[in-house]
Amino acid sequence: MWQQWTNAVLGLWVIAVPFIGLTGTALTWTLAITGIAIAILAFWGAQEHSEETPMRRLQHQ
Repeated sequence: MWQQWTNAVLGLWVIAVPFIGLTGTALTWTLAITGIAIAILAFWGAQEHSEETPMRRLQHQ
């Protein structure tokens, strides 16, 4: 659950970055690090979701 919220916040950050005045190297590193974080969280969330069994889903409700 928290991975989805983190992805949402990072997505908003990617939208905001072009408007905060970063240029050149700072912009490149900011977007690269944010992209890496989004990718890691997305893969982690997908992996956790694929391992869920029907019984495990019932336990989390």
